[in-house]
Amino acid sequence: MEAKIDIEKVRKGDHVAFKAFFECFYPKLMALACRFVDEQVAKDLVQEVFTSYWEQKKVIQPDNIQSFLFKWLQNSCLNHIKHQMIVDEYESRVRIAEARIAFLDESSDANDVLKAVINQDLREIIELSVNKLPPKCAQAFRLAYFHDISHKEIAEIMGISPRTVEGHIRQALAFLREDLKGLFLLIFLLCNIN
Repeated sequence: MEAKIDIEKVRKGDHVAFKAFFECFYPKLMALACRFVDEQVAKDLVQEVFTSYWEQKKVIQPDNIQSFLFKWLQNSCLNHIKHQMIVDEYESRVRIAEARIAFLDESSDANDVLKAVINQDLREIIELSVNKLPPKCAQAFRLAYFHDISHKEIAEIMGISPRTVEGHIRQALAFLREDLKGLFLLIFLLCNIN
């Protein structure tokens, strides 16, 4: 069937030649596209390849038209997959955010009061543990976790390097992990609810 295709006629805009060109390559391109995407997306992508080729037929002059079309379609499929991954990730994050908002909206006042009491108790327990740390280490931890200050700003406040701040915070976390043990799971769960 490829012998019937006259690429020169296609380049000159001959619709009959293009029809033969289309009929020859459409099944092959569909077979390739269906390896990457579902049939409806494959049809759309193959159609785009043919449309784009028709629009650029005078400029495009590959040595091997089949290899050229296959590569073009393969790139289109991969771009579609990458785009779909971004869309899926975004939709997943939106669903998670909506679920959290719905959960918080459904929370009763009693639950809010309970959470506040638990948060206050946990903060007092953590503060008791933080008080056991060396003073500079405790100060760096409090600034980072209780006041949400960046390492760079903490370094300026304390007059030490950001690397030293990181060391203090690492030391504090290691100590607190050991000192508080089982509370970390509870803290993690509460932080994700709020």
